[in-house]
Amino acid sequence: MAIVDGDIIRVSVNFELPDGTQYQNIYHYIRDGTDPYSDAAHIAQIKTQLQNAYDEIAVQTTTGVVEQLSFVDRVEFNEIVDDWRVVENIGTFTCVFAPSGGNEGLPYQCSPYIYFKTSRPRTVGKKFLFPFTEAQQTDTILTGSAVTAITAMAAAILTPIQMGGDATLTAGVPRTGVQSWYNFLVAVVQDVLGTQRRRRPGVGA
Repeated sequence: MAIVDGDIIRVSVNFELPDGTQYQNIYHYIRDGTDPYSDAAHIAQIKTQLQNAYDEIAVQTTTGVVEQLSFVDRVEFNEIVDDWRVVENIGTFTCVFAPSGGNEGLPYQCSPYIYFKTSRPRTVGKKFLFPFTEAQQTDTILTGSAVTAITAMAAAILTPIQMGGDATLTAGVPRTGVQSWYNFLVAVVQDVLGTQRRRRPGVGA
């Protein structure tokens, strides 16, 4: 079944940290426009956008991070359980990522992040990033170059994907427990390191 106007796509982007710990970010896109394009074309465009976005922070990321297979699925709201469920696998892709920051990485739980805002204050997207190298911060405060790199990554994700014709893919978030969709409008990037509590060696994403 081809992706059509109004479909919501869930993208699970996967990497592996140096000790084998899983790294994962989940993105959602909404398809707008009636011009038809194949599933493969959608996957290729999503891969290009996300690969370019992660490239923005390759210099800051500790070496040893390895790309893994990422998944693209179509989701729908299930009124029986009041939740969004995967209804179809669209396909897969693998980002090409070459981190070059060096081996002295921060502890996994010390994580830069991007905070994406929508028109609903309590409906937001928060994306924790790779472990940066120690040189990218001082006393938990990120360097200016690190903040600039994260900002460029956020800008790449905020830019709607132009499929061609009237067809676009826009990043956002489906509201939990409700059949509502909100586009990402702006991104907030802070210079203070965040904490990803689930990300410790051998556990979590």
